[in-house]
Amino acid sequence: MSNEFSTWCNYYYQLTMLLAEMEEYFQNLLDDAPPYCGQTRASEVDALIGYCRAVQSEKAKMDKLGEEVKEAEQTILAMLQHFEIPPGTVLTGEIPGEMAYAVWADEQDRIHLRKTEDLAAEPVDPNVIVIKFSGF
Repeated sequence: MSNEFSTWCNYYYQLTMLLAEMEEYFQNLLDDAPPYCGQTRASEVDALIGYCRAVQSEKAKMDKLGEEVKEAEQTILAMLQHFEIPPGTVLTGEIPGEMAYAVWADEQDRIHLRKTEDLAAEPVDPNVIVIKFSGF
């Protein structure tokens, strides 16, 4: 069994959580941006420009991640459509040791994923080495 749909749902969840963190960080960068207040020294203007460049770099990273989220969403949607699973049909899954979730598409072809419960972490056996692959 390939677990392909579950893998895509888990990946989508991880991407959306990361994107939310990046959006918050980016907003903080914007909120903390130093304003131009009549500085006359070139080094002071250089500092403002450097900050702007850092903000632009973070924006580009956030935009790239947003595209990855859209790609994952489109892949999940294509799978649902392939099997003619109607909008609003709730499917359940889990990220082992983390959470159970419900996932569905709406009438506007948007994917929704909601955590339904926290799952206990898997017990760690000191005599076993666990190697996890994400599938990507």
